[in-house]
Amino acid sequence: MSKNKNILFVTHHNNDLDHFLPLAVHLKKDQKMHVKMIAFFTEHELLKNKLHKYICDSNNINFDSMIDVMNFGFLNKGIFKIYRYAIMNRGLSNPIYNRPASNRYEQKINILKNMLLKIPYFLKNPKTDISKLLEYIIIRYVVVCSIFFVTKKKMLNYIDSNNIDLVIIDHRRIEESLLDSNPLTRFVDVFTRKTNPMDLVLFRLAKVARDRNIPIFMMPHGPQPILIPEGDRGYLKDPFDPDFLVVSSQNDLIVHHHMQSSKSTFFLGDPRFDIDWINYLESCALKVYEGVVEKPKDKKIVLHLLDNAVYSSDKNYKFELHKDVLSLVNNFNCIEIWVKHHPRHVFDFPLDDFIQNGLEKNIKQFGNDVDTNILIANADICVTAGSTTLISPILQKRPVIFYKKWKEIQDAPTIYDNLKFNADSKEELIAQCEKVINGEYEIEQSYIDYFYRNVFSGNYLYENMAEKYEGKIREIINIGHGNSK
Repeated sequence: MSKNKNILFVTHHNNDLDHFLPLAVHLKKDQKMHVKMIAFFTEHELLKNKLHKYICDSNNINFDSMIDVMNFGFLNKGIFKIYRYAIMNRGLSNPIYNRPASNRYEQKINILKNMLLKIPYFLKNPKTDISKLLEYIIIRYVVVCSIFFVTKKKMLNYIDSNNIDLVIIDHRRIEESLLDSNPLTRFVDVFTRKTNPMDLVLFRLAKVARDRNIPIFMMPHGPQPILIPEGDRGYLKDPFDPDFLVVSSQNDLIVHHHMQSSKSTFFLGDPRFDIDWINYLESCALKVYEGVVEKPKDKKIVLHLLDNAVYSSDKNYKFELHKDVLSLVNNFNCIEIWVKHHPRHVFDFPLDDFIQNGLEKNIKQFGNDVDTNILIANADICVTAGSTTLISPILQKRPVIFYKKWKEIQDAPTIYDNLKFNADSKEELIAQCEKVINGEYEIEQSYIDYFYRNVFSGNYLYENMAEKYEGKIREIINIGHGNSK
């Protein structure tokens, strides 16, 4: 009888966990596969999203964390308990007041403004602000630990003691030469922002696993919404490449073709957008956030889904683009705008210079504590300039608007180009919103079919992408077909 296979997901942000969860939950059903997740930096960082925690608890998905592969374990257990306390006690939080700055001078001015603005809030909510300060300090302490105390030997011990057969990471890039640098060099690289500390520790673990001849399976961090022109992609001289690369579609390979796989590349879609998983997330979100996030009875909700970075590199231009969406409250007294910030870039929009007096209350901003699915469940219109989160309401046939104003700077193709409801100016955005509010929205089934196959290279609409992943994983780690329930 063959032994069970151990599959390790390496996670470092709740945004990555979001993409891993549907596959992990699916694989948990197979008794021949044992799913493990290791959190860099801590499981508390990953599970501050209440929906993620609910799903992990419901499906018995447990985490190891970096504390299991670094020195000073006893000391860090106490520190991590403080970190968990800090996250649990800050409550639902709006983004911090931090307008994107276009230059270093403006950035310093913003820091000073933030310090002054926080004084009255601190006097009202000292517990919340102390929790945020503890969170800020401890996560930076953990970054330093990851650089100096997560050694190759400790990583090898973790890999060997858990008998790992496959390591799964998401689409990320790093120069392989950085992975063998000494701790001091690693610290300088992180301090000078030459590399991301999360990427550094993730790929160092992957490299150690490869030293043990364990295959590295790289899956999508969502499909690519914008097909960046070749000259603007940014290539690495010596990238760390996976053994097996998974992309959502041929369009993704256009962007990710530099991520060479040494053995094979697969077109398997993205399990996060299985329609059954989308509906499951929504049903769970309605339970988790019942009484916490509620839609006002007298308002239509316009949900503004912020992307990681629309193609334009001009921060002021991006801010003006987002202002167009938020200022819709000036044109419609029947709407409330909910802003969902991207997990990696959470900031606050100051509203005093473009929102009419008294209408600021009709704009709410949500950070990482509130899951996107509960917001989509309550939204009457979803608007984005480039977030892949728009895929879910499209597949559910909900009203969506693609705000493509940024294309006047760079007309790059996107997966949303053929949406009937799109706008390339503030005036057109207002007109499209008015149509939706008046009940004139429609999305044809033929478009859904086209969109799905274009984005996920699917053979038929709403196929189970998690099953396709499972089949390839079974081939890689030599398990016969068919689940063992």
